[in-house]
Amino acid sequence: MSEVPGLPEGGPATLEGVRDFLRITDGTDDDRITAVVAAVNARVRSWPCCLDSVDAEEFTANVTEGATMLAGRLFRRRESPAGVAAFGELGPVYVMRNDPDVAMLLNLGTWSRPQVG
Repeated sequence: MSEVPGLPEGGPATLEGVRDFLRITDGTDDDRITAVVAAVNARVRSWPCCLDSVDAEEFTANVTEGATMLAGRLFRRRESPAGVAAFGELGPVYVMRNDPDVAMLLNLGTWSRPQVG
């Protein structure tokens, strides 16, 4: 898929936004966060959720927040490469396959707009 034409420059996710979302205060992981932000932005900028931001000065709040949450989730995913988030008394706790909050903000899955054709 290609980028939706007419979108604002940069974003919707930013390094600063993801650092704030994850409460990271130092710059130790900035290179990795920047790579994740670039990947998320490339993907999100091709999705229909961005259509409301065409010819605007900035992305809509839901797209910015959803992209930031997705980037934060992907960055934290490095701590659970096998899909195991933690071990509890009943065994392993796995990473959720889908995040319903991100889906809602970015109009994904059951939150997507109906389309004809």
